[in-house]
Amino acid sequence: MPPVDTIPHVLLVEDEAFLRELVMEGLQDAGFSVVEASDGTSGVQALQSDQRIDLLLSDIKLPDIDGYQVAEAARTLRPGVKVILMTGYAPSPLPPALRSVVYRVLQKPFSLESLPDMVTAALEG
Repeated sequence: MPPVDTIPHVLLVEDEAFLRELVMEGLQDAGFSVVEASDGTSGVQALQSDQRIDLLLSDIKLPDIDGYQVAEAARTLRPGVKVILMTGYAPSPLPPALRSVVYRVLQKPFSLESLPDMVTAALEG
């Protein structure tokens, strides 16, 4: 196992517990460290903490604050953090301020097998 400081750290914000668990397990199996949040407020709190976060993977539709707001918090609190958003709905156009930080908007359902490659590409891109 590589040293902890070389493992990419992903903040996963997803309100559906079953999907959050599936995504988390898939990313951990691929070698990522995952911090999970069940709503936007918890996601923003994680961004405000001192824990390492290299990439934000967030659902757009959340029960409190939406994924766009979580991404905006990531942009301001953690400049340079990569962002992938997920949605089960037709995505609306990205707010202009987020266009430079959002790597991709994933349409649900998506392939869990391809997710680690997408995360790696976002981190490298």
